Amino acid sequence: MQGPSATQTDRLVRRAGYAARATAAVLRSPYEGLERIRERVSERNERSGRPYPYEADGSWHERLHAELQLPWPCVAAVEFEALWAGLVDEMTAQEHLLGRGTFGGWDDGDPALALAAFCLARHLRPRAAVETGVARGVTTRFLLEGLERNGAGTLSSIDLPPLIDAHWQAEVGSAVPERSRERWTLYRGSSRRWLPRVLQRSGPIQLFVHDSMHTERNLGFELDLAWRHLAPGGALLADDVDYSRGFGAFTRAVPAALAVAAPHHDGQGLFGIIVKPSLSAPIERRRRAPSQGTMKSVVSTILRF
Repeated sequence: MQGPSATQTDRLVRRAGYAARATAAVLRSPYEGLERIRERVSERNERSGRPYPYEADGSWHERLHAELQLPWPCVAAVEFEALWAGLVDEMTAQEHLLGRGTFGGWDDGDPALALAAFCLARHLRPRAAVETGVARGVTTRFLLEGLERNGAGTLSSIDLPPLIDAHWQAEVGSAVPERSRERWTLYRGSSRRWLPRVLQRSGPIQLFVHDSMHTERNLGFELDLAWRHLAPGGALLADDVDYSRGFGAFTRAVPAALAVAAPHHDGQGLFGIIVKPSLSAPIERRRRAPSQGTMKSVVSTILRF
C-alpha cells in the first residue's frame, strides 16, 4: 500500500500543529479561543472566493474630500508624508520590518490605509473613535497623530493577539509612541466581547476602523454595530474588504453618502470607506452590487515601504 505523499504529510503536520495550538488557546482563554476558532473556520470557507470582486476606485481620496466638502488637494496628506517617513526611520532603527506578513503572518497597516485613517481623523475631528485590530499599531498611530494635531478626541482600540505566542502579544501597539498614549485605551480580547461595551461607553462616535478578522461574519457584526453608534456625517473605514462579501452586503443594506473600495499602495487588495449621511443630506438607499474591476490606479504620493 502506498503511503501518503510529502504534500499530504506536510498538510497533516500543519493541521496537527494548528489543532494543538487551538486546544492550548481554548484551555488558556476559553471564550477568546473558541471565538478565534469560529473565525478561522469562516475564513477557511471564504478563502476559495478571494479576492472578492469589488471595483477599485483610485480617486477615493479626492471623492472623499468632495463628499465632506473639503478643499482639495488634501492638506493632511503633506503632514502624513513626513509622519510616515518618521515611522519608517523609527521602525528601521528598531530592526522591525514593516509590510505584509511581518506581524506573525498578519500585515501591518499599509501607507494608503494609514493615510485614510489620518485624513479622516484630521478632518472629521472625532470626539470618540473606535478601532478593532491593532497588531503593531501602525494605523493606531496615525489615528492618534490626527487626534493629537486636532488637540481633542480619544481612541479606543480592541485587539485579540495570538493567544499563545508571548512574543507577538508583547509587540501589540509597539508602533504607538508614548506621547500619544494618554488619548488611547487598549482592550485586549475579541470584538464580540468588547465592541458592544466600548461603543456603549463611548456614546456617539464619529470614526470607526475595522482591521480585525476580515470574514463576512466578523465584518458584518462590527460594521452593523458601529453604524448604529455612528453619528451622522461620520465614517467607517474597513481594511481588506476583498477578503469576503461582507462589505458589499453591508453597503447595499444602509443609506450611505459615499461607499468606495480603495486600492492599497501596492495594488494588492482593497480597503473600504463608508460615510454616513449628515442630517442635512438627502438619504438615498444604495443598491450598488460589487462588480469586477481592475486596480489600475494606486496612491502615488505615498512613500514606499
